[in-house]
Amino acid sequence: MNARRTFLHGIGTAALGVAMVVSAQSPAAAAEAKPGTGTHQECRGVTVDKTAPVISRASVLIKAPLARVWRLHADIDRWQSWIPEIAPAHKVTPGPLRPGSVFTWSPQNMNVRSTIKTIAPLRCTAWGAPVNGITGVHLWTFRQTKDGVLATTEESWAGPPVEVDIPGSQASLDQGLSDWAQRLKGTAEARSGCR
Repeated sequence: MNARRTFLHGIGTAALGVAMVVSAQSPAAAAEAKPGTGTHQECRGVTVDKTAPVISRASVLIKAPLARVWRLHADIDRWQSWIPEIAPAHKVTPGPLRPGSVFTWSPQNMNVRSTIKTIAPLRCTAWGAPVNGITGVHLWTFRQTKDGVLATTEESWAGPPVEVDIPGSQASLDQGLSDWAQRLKGTAEARSGCR
């Protein structure tokens, strides 16, 4: 793996971007692949950059209570207990997560500073993080179903480092989202005794 791909994989696994990949294709294909509306996920009107050259989406069904899944997702200071590849992770802004809250994390030993764009407790979060020339927008949504919690994450990458290697960037982001979602699923289900 070359240095550029290592950098992008690091961003995908932790900083910007997780489960069974529902769609991990070009923006047009990703939009077309979403069941129903054919549009991107959104959180209180915020969505990924639909014009970005790289957009990925991953979903996973988690057999655990929604409150537990949400706590794992929203407790940034404890991310390192279940996804150590991004440690240390720390919420900079005191109090509950809200628009404007800032947090830092360290995928592949990089220092990333993200800002919450919007949040709806137990339903969704969206944040942005410019890193080394890449502008990323990351969205998580959570929906209770009769079989468990459907967690979906979607992320866009834009910027010169992405343009240099779009297929490599796409593959890195796809893998990163899938890895993160699977970690969330595994941790939530282990803590609830469901598997």
